[in-house]
Amino acid sequence: MSADVVYAGLFSGAVYALVALGLTIIYKPTHILNFAQGQAIILGAIVVYQVMTLWGWGWWAALLLLLAAGGILGVLTERLTTLPAKRSGSVYGWIIASFAVTMVFESVFSLKYMNVPALTADPILGGEVRLPGGSLSTQGLVTILVAVLVTLAYMAMLRYTPQGIAIRAMSHSQDTALLMGVPVGRIVVVSFVIGTCVTALAGFLAAPELFILPTVGLVFTIKGFIASVIGGLGSPLGAIVGGFLVGLLDTALRTQFNGSAGNFAVFTILAIVLVVFPRGLFGERDVTRA
Repeated sequence: MSADVVYAGLFSGAVYALVALGLTIIYKPTHILNFAQGQAIILGAIVVYQVMTLWGWGWWAALLLLLAAGGILGVLTERLTTLPAKRSGSVYGWIIASFAVTMVFESVFSLKYMNVPALTADPILGGEVRLPGGSLSTQGLVTILVAVLVTLAYMAMLRYTPQGIAIRAMSHSQDTALLMGVPVGRIVVVSFVIGTCVTALAGFLAAPELFILPTVGLVFTIKGFIASVIGGLGSPLGAIVGGFLVGLLDTALRTQFNGSAGNFAVFTILAIVLVVFPRGLFGERDVTRA
C-alpha cells in the first residue's frame, strides 16, 4: 500500500470520524443514534457549493452560514426526532423518527440540487503538501487536522467544563441528572446542534475533494455509525480512531480491488471487533456498585 493511499485513507477517515463524533455528541447524553446524521454532511457541502462556487463569496462567509444552517438543522432534527418518540411511548420510537427525518431532508435537498452533477465546491485552500513518500492536498490535510482538534476540544469540554460534567451525568441516567438540577432538555437540544455542526463541518471541508450528492447522506451515516461502533459508542476517542480505521481500510481495498471489497472489509472488521470487544475498542464498561 503506497503512502498516497494511506494519506487518502486518512482524509476519508477524518470525514467518517467527524460523522462518528457527531453521532457520539448526540448519543452520549441522549442514548439516541441519529440516523439522519449524514444529512449534515450534505448540508455542509450545499452551503460551501452555493456560497463559494455559485455566489463567489469567501470561505469565511460560507463558514458563518454553515454554523447558522447547522444550528437550525440540529434544532429541527431534535424536535422531529424526540417529540414523536416521546408521544409514541415506545422506547425505540426515535429509530423510526430519525429515519423519517432522513427522508424528509433528503427530499428537501434534492428539490434544488437533484440535477447538480455533484456538490463540488472550490477548495478553501489550494495546492498540495509534500509528505513522506507522497503528497496530500492542503484541503485534505486541513480536514485531518480539524477532525483531531475538534475531537480533542470535545474531550476537554467533557472533562473540564460544567456542561461536560452534566453530559457525563446524563450519560449514566437522565432521571438522576434531572433530580440533581441538570437542565436535561436544554442539553439535549445543544447536543443535537453541536453534533450537527461538527458533521456539517465535514461536508464543508470534504466537498472540494469527494463526490457528494444530495442523496448519499445515509451512506455517510452508515460509515460513521460503523466507525463509532468499532471505537465504542459514546467515546469521542473511539469515534476518531474508528473513523480513521474505516477510512484506511475502505480506501486501501477500493484502490486495490473495488468498492464492494472495501464495504465487505469494513463490515468484516466491525463483526470481528464486536466479537472480541463487545463494547468497541474504547467503549465504557458498565459499573455496578453495591
